[in-house]
Amino acid sequence: MSKASAFDTYMNSFGLKAYEETTCPKDEPYPYITYTFSASDFQEGEVSITVNLWYYSTSNVTANAMAETISQSITRGGVHLPCERGTIWIKKGQPFVQSLSDPADAKIRRRYINLTAEFLTV
Repeated sequence: MSKASAFDTYMNSFGLKAYEETTCPKDEPYPYITYTFSASDFQEGEVSITVNLWYYSTSNVTANAMAETISQSITRGGVHLPCERGTIWIKKGQPFVQSLSDPADAKIRRRYINLTAEFLTV
């Protein structure tokens, strides 16, 4: 599995539809996930990846719960995603999650998640 496919599979494992940021349909119903994807090889070091959780609600409960679910899946030591020629080591960035508002609509609940990825590949 390619690096991009391995990460996409991981992002789609949380029960919400996940899209690479440039491929999300404009009319996608809430909730959903978008992410930016960057890749490197072992010698190039860590790269940053951002994940956005999108909910439409008057409450923060479900958005916060999903952020916590993702946090628990990564754990303290990170999570390894098998891919062609190695593994992707996903770790929590700092800060891990931020709550953001959306000026378009006060009911949009967005969680901005920072990850780092180390590509242990040849």
